[in-house]
Amino acid sequence: MTQSDIPTEWNHRYSLKVRGYELDSYRHVNHAVYLSYLEQARWDYLASRGLTLKKLDEIQRWPVVVHLEIDYLKSALMDDELVIWTRLADLGRASLEIEHEIQRDGKPIVRAKIRAAIIDEKGRAAALPAEYRALAEKEK
Repeated sequence: MTQSDIPTEWNHRYSLKVRGYELDSYRHVNHAVYLSYLEQARWDYLASRGLTLKKLDEIQRWPVVVHLEIDYLKSALMDDELVIWTRLADLGRASLEIEHEIQRDGKPIVRAKIRAAIIDEKGRAAALPAEYRALAEKEK
């Protein structure tokens, strides 16, 4: 699949409100908490396209994050309403790349890109099955 086959617009929205226990001593969201936000948004994205954990168990192919890039642009604070936008960026032979943007009031505060390898029931790298390849079709 070439980069031009995958749409560039944000096509999945996940919302959340910052909770007090996610703050650090400076009263803003701890940098590591954003990773949890992104993971939840990714699971929601996959599930909305039919790739629930149950489905992944059926096909015995699971995504495992192997690379992460993240840019922290602004801090999130207690009670901020955040929107996490997600999109498929690339499909490889045995991996996929997903991009995220966390926004507050329509302005980006975090940008991230993850690469997930696909593993089988033995924890070994596995070719991307049709169910994952179908993600690109669902984005069009």
